[in-house]
Amino acid sequence: MLRIGIMGAGHFAERHLAALESLRDRVKVVKVARRHLDRPFPQGEAVGAEMVAPEALIESPDVDIVCVCSPNDRHRAHTEAALRAGKHVFCEKPLALSVADADAVIRAASEATRVLMVGHLTRHAPLYKTVADVLASGRIGAPRCAYASRLHVGSSESWRMDPIVGGGAPFDLLIHDFDLMNWYVGVPERVVARGQRRPERAYESMVAVFIYPTGAIATVEGGFVLRPGSGLRAQLRIVGDHGHLEVNSADPEQPIRIFAEGEPEERIGLSKDQDVFSGIAGEWVEFLGTIAGRPHNRLRVEDARLAVQCAALAVQSADESREMQFD
Repeated sequence: MLRIGIMGAGHFAERHLAALESLRDRVKVVKVARRHLDRPFPQGEAVGAEMVAPEALIESPDVDIVCVCSPNDRHRAHTEAALRAGKHVFCEKPLALSVADADAVIRAASEATRVLMVGHLTRHAPLYKTVADVLASGRIGAPRCAYASRLHVGSSESWRMDPIVGGGAPFDLLIHDFDLMNWYVGVPERVVARGQRRPERAYESMVAVFIYPTGAIATVEGGFVLRPGSGLRAQLRIVGDHGHLEVNSADPEQPIRIFAEGEPEERIGLSKDQDVFSGIAGEWVEFLGTIAGRPHNRLRVEDARLAVQCAALAVQSADESREMQFD
């Protein structure tokens, strides 16, 4: 039985607690850390977890795995400290807010000989895994152009919109789609981006165009801009050599539509149990398997680093109004 300590007591910490319930024969959440110990966290208390300070969680001999769900600017510090304390680490996305910080965390994992995995949830979300399966089947051919949109409600006063703490929409929201395009299309060679932000705040919306060595082009757009709040709205379209597919997350019945040459239109639905919690549980199954010695499957740290690089170069492109080259 592996013992887990969760760093943070916010929205995603709640989601991890819920998903880990399906793995309670393999893991147990024993501690939850937060800065303000006087604030209740009933979800943690419900599973018998002890509320402790962040330093106490990292140093505890009763913790084998640290799940980092703290704000984005603390991911490097909390992950490095946990690795150096001999813990395996599951870090929520983004791995860091700069490529240099991402590289430092990856080095720390190598030096500590501990497993580091980054929670790019969409790679295990049934909706997007189904898209990957369709592409792998060759039904629509190699991707030629792709489009992704991810829109959410938000406030410019949120910590997510602080350029130092959250990194704004590119690092906190659109990084999902940057990573998806890397998974579906490949490693980009150039990006040009433009965005909107308020004074002293990070970008709350952005459009980024990625160009690939194959000549493929992918456009990612969105941000924390929906008024009034109506939940997450995500769309995806991929056009291949001989077909295309469309995804609409707002369609609860049949969110995926496939149009392949010589075939009738196909619509794919997902069962109610194929939700965000099953995706998080899938991440943990891969993580626990890697600790047991199996190879990484979908969540490699190199891919998490590339997603950070996509966000960082998109921000730089928008800041400087010029195209940026990937190294």
